[in-house]
Amino acid sequence: MEHVVKSIPMHIDNLDCQMGFIRSDEAGDFLAFLVGEDVSGAINGSAFGTISIKEILDYVEKKTGHTAILSDDGEEAPYNGEPEYSINTEKATALGFRFSNLKDWIYELLDYYLAEIL
Repeated sequence: MEHVVKSIPMHIDNLDCQMGFIRSDEAGDFLAFLVGEDVSGAINGSAFGTISIKEILDYVEKKTGHTAILSDDGEEAPYNGEPEYSINTEKATALGFRFSNLKDWIYELLDYYLAEIL
């Protein structure tokens, strides 16, 4: 977001890849929930849904009026090389934990960070 606002060229190699995220408070709630559960093995936590870097850039451009400068010579993006993914939360859901919907809070979070930059 800062690169868009400050017109810093970026190299992004996976613009359309979908990625999953979880809010820190939701991760904490999930861990607290697991304390009372009889669980073994790996169990995933993630908000429902995914978002692409392109969707985030489009939102930032619309909110700020700035245009992202994408260039092969630009600064390497932190998520470069990351594969497209979503996180399977079926095991957690079967235990009764309900994760939030990513699209219900991600834009508010982006607004928060934009306010810090602007």
